[in-house]
Amino acid sequence: MHIEKNMFENIFNTVMDVKGKTKDNLKARLDIALYCNQKNMELVYDESRVAKPRASFVLEKNAQLLVYKWLKSLRFPDGHASNISRLVNIEDCRLYGMKSHDCHVFMQTLIPLAFRDLLPKGIWDALTEISHFFRDICSSKLNVDHIERLQTNIVETLCKLEMIFPPSFFDSMEHLPIHLPFEAKAGGPVQYRWMYPFERYLFNLKKKVKNKAHVEASICEAYIVEEISTFISYYFEPHLRTRINRVPRHDDGGEVPSSGNLSIFSNTG
Repeated sequence: MHIEKNMFENIFNTVMDVKGKTKDNLKARLDIALYCNQKNMELVYDESRVAKPRASFVLEKNAQLLVYKWLKSLRFPDGHASNISRLVNIEDCRLYGMKSHDCHVFMQTLIPLAFRDLLPKGIWDALTEISHFFRDICSSKLNVDHIERLQTNIVETLCKLEMIFPPSFFDSMEHLPIHLPFEAKAGGPVQYRWMYPFERYLFNLKKKVKNKAHVEASICEAYIVEEISTFISYYFEPHLRTRINRVPRHDDGGEVPSSGNLSIFSNTG
């Protein structure tokens, strides 16, 4: 999850030319002059200033505004992702407060859509391939033959990215996806190994802290109270509203499913 988050942030901040976070800075252009054969991306020295030509993988200002306005109007199904539109600041042209799961959804779902008509086809194809790689490696069911194809494809995809982005783009995080197919083959589907459920539970525990001088005691006391209240609620009359039989947030006054979810989500997979 952290590899995916860092990979997304490097791609998005570079393509959207986010000030202070883009990998396409002056030092990167100096590296291009030393190590790369891309004359059109080298710095242009004038008498009074240094100009940085716009790279083909960087969106123009109008295109950036289109992406941010699109994100501002975006709505997801309930429970699929957080409300990313609240994280968009159109005036500053930036995203604020992106969590790991937001980056996860953006990387696997939104990158091919956001940049489809705005980037050259070769660059868009490479970004789509890395997006599909993370989507496939996070599948709940994995096939050994498919994992071996992913192992081959991710090397080719990273080579394509190396021909697009400057050398400073490639830190250790951009190398680590090469190892993910072997990890999936050895450890199985990532849903049983990643940190999302544990971090979500830690978030719930941190909300129980009332006395920051005694953090552990606050969590233990609140946990015991919650456990006791849940236990004794099983002995109440059925018509009494408790945490066991309370109305779910999806309730519209009609059908009340026994599982606490909408009927369309009640079928087991």
